[in-house]
Amino acid sequence: MSLNWGIIGTGTIANEMAASLLAHQQPAMAVTARDQAKLTAFAEQYQIPKTYETVADLLADETIDAVYIATPHNTHFDFIKQALAHHKHVLAEKAITVSNEEYTIVRKLAQDAGLVLLEAMAPVHMPLFKRLRELINQGSLGQIKVINTTFGSHKPYDPKNRFFNPDLAGGALLDIGGYATQASVYFMNSTPSRVNSMMVPFETGVDEQSVTILANDNHEMATITLSMQAKQPKAITISGTKGYLRIPDFPRADAAIWYHTDTGESEAIALGNSADALWYEISDFEQAVQDPKIALEFTNLTGMQFETLSKIQQEW
Repeated sequence: MSLNWGIIGTGTIANEMAASLLAHQQPAMAVTARDQAKLTAFAEQYQIPKTYETVADLLADETIDAVYIATPHNTHFDFIKQALAHHKHVLAEKAITVSNEEYTIVRKLAQDAGLVLLEAMAPVHMPLFKRLRELINQGSLGQIKVINTTFGSHKPYDPKNRFFNPDLAGGALLDIGGYATQASVYFMNSTPSRVNSMMVPFETGVDEQSVTILANDNHEMATITLSMQAKQPKAITISGTKGYLRIPDFPRADAAIWYHTDTGESEAIALGNSADALWYEISDFEQAVQDPKIALEFTNLTGMQFETLSKIQQEW
């Protein structure tokens, strides 16, 4: 299946998505952005035939099947509602919304309309992640005990940029925390039922760093450590009674290490290509449009993620 895509926004990640579509001989059909000069240059670079001055104009185009939303995440809620009202499938960048309440609303709107609404969260679309999940389901790691996830960035000091500005839904949890939380719950066997979290705010009041402990009724625990002013490895370790999996650079991972407790030996697992991360998102999305079971699987995972994010925020 090949959908006709419209892109909302022309920022860095929109460029990556447009380049990925073009590289796989499926250039976007249309694009819209506020800056008309950038809009024209973007369309020319990625061989996009249609440009629209407004989101409303793009959504009114009946030849567009799905839209990719790559604007700041505080704008997503309104754009998603508009897209669904125009009967478009939607793939929105993380964070898909800024709260569990907003996500619950748009999720129901999509379900009622028979449309697919997914978050563009690269890790869970990577072939490696799917293979590691299979190993866990097969019992290869034994009983899962502990998952450790770290993600730290060093953002330039600027209280007005989107990372630290509360008016732009700033803070670590809604930025890098989406990756860390969804990846963590992806490898747990049930939704976390207990959450403990501590946070240190930036001067603007948004969360600059935090440490969170999750636990579920399967006696699995996960720790998530985030920071916006201190680099940390973007890494996950999934530990069970028979060994552990170590995933470096997990947001677009194509390699992991599997340590076996009984022999003390390690083996490398390589699958997929980090350069194709956004294409894997598109491929899974288009499969989800064809298969409601796939759509429900990813929708439920995002629901688990946002339920967990909400519990973390309540702890603060």
